[in-house]
Amino acid sequence: MLKNNRYFITLVIATLVLAAGLTYGAESEEDMPNTEDRPGHQESAQQHKGASPEVGQTPQLPEGMTLDEVLDYSQRRPPSHFPDPLHDEQLNAFAMFEQLEYRIAEDASSDHTGWEAHGWFGGDFNKFWWKQEGDAAFDGPDEGDTETDFLYSRLITPFWNFQLGAQYANEWIPDDYDDRFSGVIAFQGLAPYKFELDNSLYISEDGDVTFEFGAEYDLWITQRLVIQPGAEFNFAARDIPDRDLGAGMTDGKLDLRLRYEITRDFAPYIGSRYQFLVGETKDIADDAGVDPERLFFVTGLRIAF
Repeated sequence: MLKNNRYFITLVIATLVLAAGLTYGAESEEDMPNTEDRPGHQESAQQHKGASPEVGQTPQLPEGMTLDEVLDYSQRRPPSHFPDPLHDEQLNAFAMFEQLEYRIAEDASSDHTGWEAHGWFGGDFNKFWWKQEGDAAFDGPDEGDTETDFLYSRLITPFWNFQLGAQYANEWIPDDYDDRFSGVIAFQGLAPYKFELDNSLYISEDGDVTFEFGAEYDLWITQRLVIQPGAEFNFAARDIPDRDLGAGMTDGKLDLRLRYEITRDFAPYIGSRYQFLVGETKDIADDAGVDPERLFFVTGLRIAF
């Protein structure tokens, strides 16, 4: 008897729970928002209902034109005064002096003026690039050097360019002048975490092979104040006696600049540059009595056109 009472009580509880659930569901459905109750819904629905063409109905043609004339007109080129839908073949130009600076030597050696500039002309995928950097003594002995690259650049990924071209380089000291031409193969682009990289392989007219690795990073302190560390390392595949270079890594530069962007195209800056010789190149400099390390304090302008 007790067992039957348990079955009966269980059945009653289940029936009550089911009834409560059905009642709640019906009330919730009545309380749910209905788009038909919104203002203007009926009017909008009637408009769309009346605007729907019947199946098989021929669309209305422009007044005074036959179907053949409409189809023929649709295949014509747009009128000359119509703007292009996409400017995907537009040519642009850009130029920038990344560094235009006066370098104050820490020791008693002469101060220098230095510059590093680049620019390009072309479209989204194909460009002509030029790059130049140089250094000249501001006082004391007349000495300096420049390097100018002329490159065809092709965008091969969203952030990387393959570049191919030629370089003209020259250097001078009192009573001596030397210049050379080299072929250039380069990869330039933006690495993860926004490191700007520029890697170039040079093959000179004498068959000398050198490699240059450069990297920069912009660390934004505010919307206008930027710290820019940079590094450059050079390598030679073999000894180059005419240029006082030994095989392996030859020299490096470590830069640190703090600039203030008055506008995005004009920014004064201050900073420092440490340049050094390493390996066999350092040994050659020591034998010649040349200081293998130099430190400069710099001030200059960053200008874009």
